[in-house]
Amino acid sequence: MRVFTFIAALVFGTLTVISTAAETLRAEAPNIVWINAEDMSPHLGCYGHPDARTPRIDQMASQGVVYHQAFATAPICSPSRSCLATGLYATSLGTQHLRCEVEIPSSIQPLAIRLRQAGYYCTNTGKSDYNFSPDGIWDRWTDELAPWEHRKSGQPFFGFITIGETHEGRINLKDRYDQAVEELKPEERHDPGTVTLPPFYPDTPEIRRIFAGMYDLATVFDHKVGAVLDSLEQSGDLENTFVFVFGDHGNGLPRYKRWLNDSGLRVPLIIHVPEKYRRLCPELAEGSDVEGSEHADTDRLVSFVDFPATALALAGCEIPPPLQGVPFLGTDVPPPRRYVFGARSRADDMFEISRSVFDGRYLYVRHFLPHLPYIQDSVIFDDRKASMRELRRLHHAGELAPPAAKMWADQKPVEELYDLQIDPHELINVADQAGLQSIKSKLRRQLKSWMLQHRDSGLLTEAEYQRRAQQQGTTPFDIMQSMQTETLTRILDAAWQVGKGRLDSRATANGISDSEAAVRYWSCVACTADAKCFGGAYDETIMHGLIVALGDDSPSVRIAAAEALLVCAPDNQMALTALGDALQHERPWVALEAASTLARLGKRVSSLRGVMQQVIDANRSAPGSPRPYKNFNYASFTGWALEIALERSDVGGDPQQQQP
Repeated sequence: MRVFTFIAALVFGTLTVISTAAETLRAEAPNIVWINAEDMSPHLGCYGHPDARTPRIDQMASQGVVYHQAFATAPICSPSRSCLATGLYATSLGTQHLRCEVEIPSSIQPLAIRLRQAGYYCTNTGKSDYNFSPDGIWDRWTDELAPWEHRKSGQPFFGFITIGETHEGRINLKDRYDQAVEELKPEERHDPGTVTLPPFYPDTPEIRRIFAGMYDLATVFDHKVGAVLDSLEQSGDLENTFVFVFGDHGNGLPRYKRWLNDSGLRVPLIIHVPEKYRRLCPELAEGSDVEGSEHADTDRLVSFVDFPATALALAGCEIPPPLQGVPFLGTDVPPPRRYVFGARSRADDMFEISRSVFDGRYLYVRHFLPHLPYIQDSVIFDDRKASMRELRRLHHAGELAPPAAKMWADQKPVEELYDLQIDPHELINVADQAGLQSIKSKLRRQLKSWMLQHRDSGLLTEAEYQRRAQQQGTTPFDIMQSMQTETLTRILDAAWQVGKGRLDSRATANGISDSEAAVRYWSCVACTADAKCFGGAYDETIMHGLIVALGDDSPSVRIAAAEALLVCAPDNQMALTALGDALQHERPWVALEAASTLARLGKRVSSLRGVMQQVIDANRSAPGSPRPYKNFNYASFTGWALEIALERSDVGGDPQQQQP
């Protein structure tokens, strides 16, 4: 009995020590708060912007770290937020398309779940918008600016706050803007006559008004940041809390949001580092260049994919292998990364596949659909937005200078290269400059390597990887992870041929009949790009291959083959039938791909107008619903694309895409 009592006491004492140690560790773990502005470039005072009125953020920056080379992984919200939520590139997860609906594997745990397992109280303020289900991720999901007040006493917390006042809707729509700025004082508002405009925007009174309003909204965001900081200070938590202030991508105007340029990817990032944790910040720690200073500016390259790894490092957690980023704060910070990568994929009903890499000076962009314009016909680019209305007016009047007119080009260059050291506004594409070919080749190799290493699901269409995932009962991530590297390399090589020049007939025909559907898809796309970019006509070998591809088992191959045929043979009835069937497909991502294709083909698909209207009607909401379509993803995007297709397929339509 005495032995049992002794053992019990020993075990109880040991458990007590362990419990006490765990509580001590938990008490010492720093809190982490992310304050994210929608659609915001670095137009803040701490970045030297001449029009900024952001005193609270600037004060925070004067006592923290300002990152001058921080980048989103996509120039639009939900793919960027998917990366922030998981620590994986959206292109690896298959979440790179705006408001897609993707399953992620159980092996991929969002950051908040990992932190909750480590004892953190995790909260989300505002939208989620991750392109996968947010259910079960958060302890609390609210509109509060200080939701961690509901945690247990002494419990560390992680808060993700999204501030929507800076969103493009408020920049472009007057009623939303007026509501957002109603509490600003007169002296906080910006005079349109004195604001600074980027050189790729025209100088008109309306453009000045829009930019002044955008800077007003940045001041509103500054107030929100101040409210969070005040709350933390009043509760005594500020000096135990790392506070990140950043944008989710570039601001909400054309040539920023949705553009895979520096202007679309570069974001502000300011971090408040508590005094007691300065050792965890290389820029402020003992031995740093600013040792003893309250403030540091840094050119360390930082990507959104690094944020979750950094949060786990601060929390004292291991960084598990699925995560693809590297920490830039913590006890064991690796050397700064040498490159950051970006991806532009489908946004609403506008299909794109572009990728970028930046080395701190040179930005390289590869467009895999160069035959599509920067500004596609779409509801999201229509005249309801003040910026689009004014730019379109000037474009039709022929009054845009070359830097702004470039936005309206019918096609994109296959490659873009910018030297941001001498050309920070990306006005001059130097991809063909003789003296920079070695730099372009190096960045091209880095981009290819990244796409292969991280299994870029964009090499498959959204419809294709969703089809395979459903057939195999798995996820897009697992589909890409299980693909043989040799197969993935062949797909990338096929994609890399798009837009490179006149096609080799035999090689293209072989690609159209390849055993891998993605190679067949890219070979069909290469035909369309060749016809549109170079005025090419197909020989009998390619024509035969495209006709055979209309019966392919992959819907994406059928759609791509139909488009390629109709570009050069607008009366091909088999191609029209294939598109009409795809438009009525039960899988929404197939129907959307077909709808977008129809919008591009204009009068060539006028015989399908009845089918288009049927699909629009099937996607409509019930009478009295607040939205015209059943949901704000596939139903809306398909409907929008078909609205454009109906308009352009009518007599006198098809203003942009003329038959080559």
